[in-house]
Amino acid sequence: TIPGISELFGPLEYALRHSFLPAIVGREVSDVERKLFTLPVRLGGLGISNPVEGSDFEFQASVNITENLRKLILDQQSTLDGCRTETVAEVTRDCLRDGEVRLLRGVTEIVADPSGGRLGGSVTLARERGAGAWLTVLPVGSLGWVLGGGGFGDALGLGCGWR
Repeated sequence: TIPGISELFGPLEYALRHSFLPAIVGREVSDVERKLFTLPVRLGGLGISNPVEGSDFEFQASVNITENLRKLILDQQSTLDGCRTETVAEVTRDCLRDGEVRLLRGVTEIVADPSGGRLGGSVTLARERGAGAWLTVLPVGSLGWVLGGGGFGDALGLGCGWR
């Protein structure tokens, strides 16, 4: 990971926003909907992160989590004796908590945004336990767990209150 490269992800975010997401939902997506799709499924989103907004946070989390190992490498240690697993676990928990706070802020923004229309209520319902389970199931044709044609976009549209 490289620091300060968030703007270099602009073309990728453009492709996600203007090609990929419209292809799966069947229409252009608004700014509020893009924020929604960034959230993990358990918070009512699709888990399709915005690389421009998330790269700096992910870089800092990576630096913090690997700090102990980096020091061992720079000191040319041949064992992991100096690496305290408690510290690594603690830093990892802190990074996860910070990420969770950031995501919950995103949910609050979406629910409160008046330009989202019925989307705020849909997000509230989508956050109910198990509501997004259909998004995480592997498509297995022999079991009938496949959304063919526009089925995915239709199901998503129902969940978001578009249809």
